[in-house]
Amino acid sequence: MTFQQHNPPHVGGLIFRTYIEPFKGVTGNMVADKLGVARSTFSRLISGKSDLSPEMAIRLSAVLGSSAKSWLRLQESYDLWHASQKVDTQNLDRIDFDKVA
Repeated sequence: MTFQQHNPPHVGGLIFRTYIEPFKGVTGNMVADKLGVARSTFSRLISGKSDLSPEMAIRLSAVLGSSAKSWLRLQESYDLWHASQKVDTQNLDRIDFDKVA
């Protein structure tokens, strides 16, 4: 049994609310510099305009903590929930492999 969160947040928004917004001395530009990425690249991530790449997950792990896998799981949950809102499966039937020769 799997638990799927209702409308999970975008990873970038979560990064902004958790690691930037609460701290007066932390800015998006500062985090981008620490990550070794262009400020515009990080800005697109925290504004939700781009998704998290595996490479960025590795960088986030090194700079902010948590594992790269946990960062990617957040992105995956976000993507899966949004896809589930768009894909109509009502006319799809499961294959019963016990009855297939």
